[in-house]
Amino acid sequence: MEGFNTNRRNFIKLCTVAGITVFAAPVLWQKGKAQNPETARDVLNWRGAGSDPAFRTDGVAKVTGQKIFGRDFRARDMPGWKPQQHYALVLRCNRVERRFDGVDWTQLPAEAQPYAKVTAETLAEKKLKLPAFYGEAMLLSEGASPLYYGHAVAMLLFDDFEKYATAKQALQFNEQVIRYGAQTPPVERDPYASWRIIRVEGPQGPEDEDLYSPMQDGLFFPNYRDHKAEWPRAANLSGSVSERGMYYAQQIRATTEREAESGNWHLVRGEYRTQIVDPMMMEPEAANVWFDGERQTLHLVLTSQSPQDFQELAAHMIAESAFAAEIKNIVVHSAVVGGGFGAKDHSIFPYYGLVAGLFGTAPVRLANNRFEQFQAGLKRHPFGMRNTLAIDKKNGKFQALIAEMQVDGGGRQNFSASVSMVGASAIQSIYYLPRNDISSVANQSMNVDSGSMRGYGTLQTMTAMEMMVNQAAAELGIDPIELRLRNAFQDGWRNTQGAVPKVGVRYRELLERAREHPMWRDRMERKRAFEQENPGYLFGTGYAIATKDYGTGAAAPSAAVQFDTAGRLSMAVEFMEMGTGIGTSQSLLLETVLGRAADHCTVGEVDAWHALQQFQTESPYTMSQQHQDQQSANPLWTPVTAMASAASMSSYFQSHATQQAAEILFQQGLLPAARRLWKRNELENGQTQWREGKLHYGNLPPLALEQLAADAHRNGDVTGVMVHSFNRWEWAEADFELHGRQWTGSIDGLALRRGGSAEKVSADEYQVEKRSAVRYPRTALNNAMVTYYAPTAALVEVAVNPGNGEVSIHGLQNYMDCGRTIVRPLVEGQIEGGVAMGIGHALYEYLPPLAEGAGNGTWNLNRYQVPLAKHVPVWIQQHEILPPATEKDPHKGIAEVVMIPIVAALAEAIYQATGKRFNEVPITPERLRRALNPQVL
Repeated sequence: MEGFNTNRRNFIKLCTVAGITVFAAPVLWQKGKAQNPETARDVLNWRGAGSDPAFRTDGVAKVTGQKIFGRDFRARDMPGWKPQQHYALVLRCNRVERRFDGVDWTQLPAEAQPYAKVTAETLAEKKLKLPAFYGEAMLLSEGASPLYYGHAVAMLLFDDFEKYATAKQALQFNEQVIRYGAQTPPVERDPYASWRIIRVEGPQGPEDEDLYSPMQDGLFFPNYRDHKAEWPRAANLSGSVSERGMYYAQQIRATTEREAESGNWHLVRGEYRTQIVDPMMMEPEAANVWFDGERQTLHLVLTSQSPQDFQELAAHMIAESAFAAEIKNIVVHSAVVGGGFGAKDHSIFPYYGLVAGLFGTAPVRLANNRFEQFQAGLKRHPFGMRNTLAIDKKNGKFQALIAEMQVDGGGRQNFSASVSMVGASAIQSIYYLPRNDISSVANQSMNVDSGSMRGYGTLQTMTAMEMMVNQAAAELGIDPIELRLRNAFQDGWRNTQGAVPKVGVRYRELLERAREHPMWRDRMERKRAFEQENPGYLFGTGYAIATKDYGTGAAAPSAAVQFDTAGRLSMAVEFMEMGTGIGTSQSLLLETVLGRAADHCTVGEVDAWHALQQFQTESPYTMSQQHQDQQSANPLWTPVTAMASAASMSSYFQSHATQQAAEILFQQGLLPAARRLWKRNELENGQTQWREGKLHYGNLPPLALEQLAADAHRNGDVTGVMVHSFNRWEWAEADFELHGRQWTGSIDGLALRRGGSAEKVSADEYQVEKRSAVRYPRTALNNAMVTYYAPTAALVEVAVNPGNGEVSIHGLQNYMDCGRTIVRPLVEGQIEGGVAMGIGHALYEYLPPLAEGAGNGTWNLNRYQVPLAKHVPVWIQQHEILPPATEKDPHKGIAEVVMIPIVAALAEAIYQATGKRFNEVPITPERLRRALNPQVL
């Protein structure tokens, strides 16, 4: 893009937010230095001839070094930018117990002086404030107390790399740079959120209407006193939602204690803790930003999973500042994300890049090194849990779960509220619980803030649940898999919120398969044989299973599919490429509907969806039913226009939009052409089928896609379809008038293209089709919290060296239900990554809290232990993916689920080997050594 020109054609692609025109540029590739992988893939046939692709659509680019990540871009790589590259350095507090008294600028070398020093006072002068989602004090004011370890206090701008590098070397670990004053008390604030999930089943059991549940009765919330949650005390069976809830909560606790005292129920009580974990993505966060004052345009190259949200919030941030009159346009260049794991979803980092660009006199690059990424990047929330599981001694059936969770959200809220909610709703795992009282409080702390890192609270709580179930099995003398079979959730039953899952559950099938595996069936003999052959080593086998939600309750995927006159298929999806191969999977989805895979797939598309002309108003999570009903009367309103990318969201939600678009394109574009070419006016959808890339109908000559496309273009039929969908634990449905007939589909936005030949999906070629009616899922479904589940299980064999506490994995078998897999090798790649992450969380990865933790700025891979090749059973791990139960099984999001049971399975295997039970992770070699050798320091 040469600079930025708002000609008439471009303007259609633009979106105006708060009076600022926002342009979402296509995914970047380093022009002149790297070939576009979308072109490079055509050198070889990525599709191949098998059921699975020969390789990923971006495979050639990846192995030849042509796939360029956002971190790699410099000003000279961007057409139209000033070629001179400037650099930004952020200074951060590594203490919180004393007042910030400013920066000692004399610590800067004379030859490395910045041309600009941005402080809190600088931001105040320009009225620059963070979006409300991120809180306050983007830069800490002099005289104030740091809100958390790593709180930023200043940003320095340099006009060449040598100055920047010299300054960074002098300042980064210099204890004299930031001046600290008088001691101050820790900053304390109310919790970010509190949740209470209380349910009591009906008299007829799992399928009966509940006596009480959030789904049936609603939610209630506590008051806060001294920054602690205080739940209502009034309990009344005939009272308000909270009074009824507290009545049943008291009943659950009283019944549990009474039945335990009478000897009828066995209780497993324990405190369970998980640690702070760094995402450790390969690409630390980076931004390159240029404020083109002449054209009043701000350009940003980002490494973000959520560029759609950033461009909207950034526009509001600028519109409310003194820069409003100077900036008329924002251009967001979305780069390929080199690993996200949730840590680049709504990260605060891009806003610091924005500030750097605003005060720079040329393009400014802000890029974390690994020390800075540890200090300032989002983390996985640590959980502290106090749980009680009640089991009927006679039949081994679970009777009640009482869980109290404290979640550490760190210094900024980010997604702590929803992570704590998801964790609470997930602790049920695969089990049916007739009674539950689960509370979860997300607390502010002085730690680095945590966000939507892989697992999203479920890893933490289901690990604890599996530890409890394994302990219960040992104490009751029941085989652990048999105990799980007795309590496995079944189709049609209600979860802890009182909602019935929307997908079939196959937990029993996963359990039965594991029970017959030699690793499990012969585990005692295998232990005896190994320990006899390896004197001094201890051997054990562990099993765990989990089922994770996929979805947010406000999923809003968009997709566009089109063909040119030669029958070449091109498409665009909203999701970013984060290593999951989404371009490959979404391209392949077109085969069953349109006869072949897409020839071109644009990922991370942002601007094309403006053709839909949709808008949103209030939060989809808090809006009332009345608000939704009123807004639904406008055919262009939607609860959510766009959503961030997440690994477990694409296979089901993005695929839904892609398939809807493809089916409409077939019905409105290819089928009319087939009727003309075959001269069969009565031909309906479902009477034809694709075989070997051609459309067949009875004994008539098969039609190639090229023939159909050419005819559709000649006759002005639909040649491109763009859709938007919305899912609040079920899909919205809308009616449209197409060719004089009503068409109903599970979308809420539609735009069509007639004619056109561009390979890229372009907003100005599409015309919106306004719906005639829409039916959105009721807002009360927010109380369901989750209705889509994907299960996975792990069977692990370990050997423990008591001398040094080292754990080595000797066998690993995974089981999972992915529904209908789209590209099996991509799923298998995610399995391998999930196993490594689970091992890291269980055995190695650990960041201490507060002063000793990442916020002090001294952490890197020399201190943070990730699992290495020798720790991961690369050549011996096996997996079994259940075949779909039916041809209509959904594509289930499995990416992050694989790691969850690995953690508890390893903990149980260690117990079976050593007799030592751990309720806190990681079980590091040092912790294990000390437990086994308490007399040795």
